Amino acid sequence: EHRAALNTVVDINERFGVGPQDRVFGLADLGFDLSVYDLFGTFAAGATLVLPDPDMRSEPAHWAKLMGQCGVTVWNSVPAQMQMLVEHLEAGGEIPEALRLVMLSGDWIPVDLPDRIRALWPEAEVISLGGATEASIWSISHTVGEVPAGAKSLPYGTPLRNQTFHVLDSRLEPCPVWTAGELHIGGAGLARGYWADEERTAASFIRHPRTGERLYRTG
Repeated sequence: EHRAALNTVVDINERFGVGPQDRVFGLADLGFDLSVYDLFGTFAAGATLVLPDPDMRSEPAHWAKLMGQCGVTVWNSVPAQMQMLVEHLEAGGEIPEALRLVMLSGDWIPVDLPDRIRALWPEAEVISLGGATEASIWSISHTVGEVPAGAKSLPYGTPLRNQTFHVLDSRLEPCPVWTAGELHIGGAGLARGYWADEERTAASFIRHPRTGERLYRTG
C-alpha cells in the first residue's frame, strides 16, 4: 500500500542522497516492482526520470548514448541489465560519465560485476538490494566494497529503515550463524496481503507466536 512503498522510497532517497540534481534511468517494466522506485522514488526526490525508447529497451548501446546525453546519475535494475551495459562499454562503447549510484536487485549479483562497474565509474557507489514485492520493493541493503578474492557471493546486507529481516527455523526460532533457515521480513513495508486470496495471505503473512510481530514468509 502507499504508506509501505513510501517508507522504502524515502529511505532510499535519504540514504543515498537522491535529489533534484539526479537523473534516474528507468529500465524496469511497469509490471515489475523496481518501476515503483523509478516512478515514485524519482518524483518524490524531485529528480528527473529518463526512459529509453520503447523499441530499443533491450539495447545497451542505446542506453549508454541516452545516459550520456541526459547525464544519468542513478541506475536501478536487475544485475543482468547492468552486465549488458558493462560488456558493451568494455568492448569500446562511450562511457556515460555522470553515473554515481548503481542499485542492483531482483537476482543474484555476479561477484565480479561490482569491480567491473567501478573500473568504468571509479567513484560510483554500488548497492545490493533485496526483499520481496510483498514487502514494498526492497527490505535489505548492502553497500558493496572491494570483493575478496575467491568470494562466492555478496553479503545480503542489513534491513532498511523501519523494516526487519529474520532467518528462522521451522519453529520460527532464530537460526544460529551459518545455519540455513527461511527468510522472514517484518516492519513497515509489509503488504496487507494478496488481493481476494485469503488462503494464500494466511499462509504467507503470519504472526510470530512469541513476539507477535507480523512477518512475511519469503519461502
